Amino acid sequence: MGIDMKQLDLSQFDLSYIEEEAAEKQQFYWVGLYYFFAKAAIEMYGEKGEEALRKGVRAYGKERGQRMRRIADSKGLPANLLTLFDYYDLMSDPRFVHPSEGLVITEEVKKSITGRCPDAEMWGRLPDGMHIGSIYCEEVHHQIYSGFDPAIQVNLCETLTNGGSFCRFHLYCRKCNQKEYPLPQYIPQIWDDFSGDMVASIHSIFCIMYFKIGRILKDELGEDAVREALEEFCYYRGARMRKLHQDKELPVNLHSFLLEGDLFLDHREQLSVREKSESEIEIVTKRNILYEVAKTYACEDLYELYQEISYSSLSRGYGEKFCYELPAGNPREEIHMVWKDCAHGND
Repeated sequence: MGIDMKQLDLSQFDLSYIEEEAAEKQQFYWVGLYYFFAKAAIEMYGEKGEEALRKGVRAYGKERGQRMRRIADSKGLPANLLTLFDYYDLMSDPRFVHPSEGLVITEEVKKSITGRCPDAEMWGRLPDGMHIGSIYCEEVHHQIYSGFDPAIQVNLCETLTNGGSFCRFHLYCRKCNQKEYPLPQYIPQIWDDFSGDMVASIHSIFCIMYFKIGRILKDELGEDAVREALEEFCYYRGARMRKLHQDKELPVNLHSFLLEGDLFLDHREQLSVREKSESEIEIVTKRNILYEVAKTYACEDLYELYQEISYSSLSRGYGEKFCYELPAGNPREEIHMVWKDCAHGND
């Protein structure tokens, strides 16, 4: 089932600020994906959709927490709050502001305040975004931290998404409450090589989110929910790219769409480009991070759905008639595409 893209009324979306830095663009990937997952699930299925969404967010959070614990165990690190935050999986978007006032961090206690959250700001520019964002905040943090160790208690009564002035985190991991916590031994994955790279870190976490939440929504609500979310998410990304390019007085053409947008931000993929003409560009990468993560989580079906929907929806959102071909026999471990501006033909 494909949605009619005219139903996505862009006048309801605030396009006054669009991210320009690579890390900020990558941050919108997961913030936007979650929003459109939530929008599709709730609009299509009501309370049942919200229930599935919350279940998906919990599954995603628990996976991240348990993954960090398994990595810590493999390194022989103590299971405490210092280890959790010293080896946290997601590098922080530089727009976050964490005042030092009241900060406490020990093996057993962490108290912190988030004064500015770019995720909340991005959700705030989307229709009903703060409510949708508050669902995420209600569910994910408890699962990340208890996934790392079930003894961790999380007090999070105030968040920016629920109308608070700050996000106030009080975490406790008392040694006396900790028990044996047997988890499968961690096997390093090829995509684990994002340490110290902010864009690669955010991209990897986006991939985990897509497959963990997407799996719950597809299994419990059906493929249509995931399909609609992806179509609207990618359409909106394309519309944002066009607006940004117009604001920066860049040409709205195939080159800008592919190379000045948000399609290939993760340097690990080692992008190479051959511009055959103004209306034909060949794109090749040596790696395909989304597919690498799909294999880890046995989600090749969701990978194929993303490939089917994302590029055409991005092009429609950008407002141009771009099309692409995949050479025969192209392995999924890399990306090889020939893009054309079908409205103008070959030069």
